[in-house]
Amino acid sequence: MAVETGQAVTSALWTRLTTDATLMSALGGTVDLYRVMAPQDPTMPYGVHRLIMGDNVFHGTHTYFLDWWDYNETPERLDLAVDRATALLHEWRFATAANEASGLIERFPGGCGYIPTDAEKVWHYSSMWYVRIVAARDITAIVT
Repeated sequence: MAVETGQAVTSALWTRLTTDATLMSALGGTVDLYRVMAPQDPTMPYGVHRLIMGDNVFHGTHTYFLDWWDYNETPERLDLAVDRATALLHEWRFATAANEASGLIERFPGGCGYIPTDAEKVWHYSSMWYVRIVAARDITAIVT
């Protein structure tokens, strides 16, 4: 089934992150990754991601945000998760499930790091990525 290009890319990223055994292990057995925002009082650790598409959704560079949250004495568990997520995404050549789009993910230089929180033992790591789409099908004119 064809979907909008941004949804297809977001789904590919979600699948890449949530099905990796090493990332699951780093986060305690599962990867809870929410789109745009987490529900109220989610179980930690968890991630939140969103993709901002540029003017030309079929080609060009778009911006992907990936944030991780954890409640822990130290940031060590989150450090492991961030390292694994970075290994999974940086320079990953992707193709979406139904071939709506293909391209490359690259880490945005200087666009990552820990962000202070107002809660003790709550760790927040934020990262930003380039999503370079090199080919995409124009599905806007499909009539069903």
